[in-house]
Amino acid sequence: MQKVSETKRRRSRGQSLVEVLVGSMVLIPIALFGIDLCVIVLANTANDSLAKTAARAAANQGSRQEANAAASKCVDQFKKSSLIVDVQLSQDFNYEKSKEVIVKTRMTVKLPAGVQGFDLLKFDAQAVAPVVAAPADV
Repeated sequence: MQKVSETKRRRSRGQSLVEVLVGSMVLIPIALFGIDLCVIVLANTANDSLAKTAARAAANQGSRQEANAAASKCVDQFKKSSLIVDVQLSQDFNYEKSKEVIVKTRMTVKLPAGVQGFDLLKFDAQAVAPVVAAPADV
């Protein structure tokens, strides 16, 4: 009688181990995808914020050259994390005196659990701000 109950116990333990392994094969990729999704949302938010900050800084300048320098300074001072590979100010910098300034930024982000070939993502952001430092026409 004792041998039968030991055999059932061993089978039950073995079955539990297989169930845990199969379950973890499903849950681990879902958890890793969730981590990547959080990084994507945070990086996109950071890039949008950077574009708005650079546009505001450029809008407070009196000329195109000063505006471009102010926007570049904002991008250069942006603190990168280990996941943010690169941050660039687009060459499409648009400054219309006494109207508006349009700033475009591009951020390259490395996904922590990305699949090979899909581990780097690029985010583009554009922000528009009214020029507030234009001299008055007399």
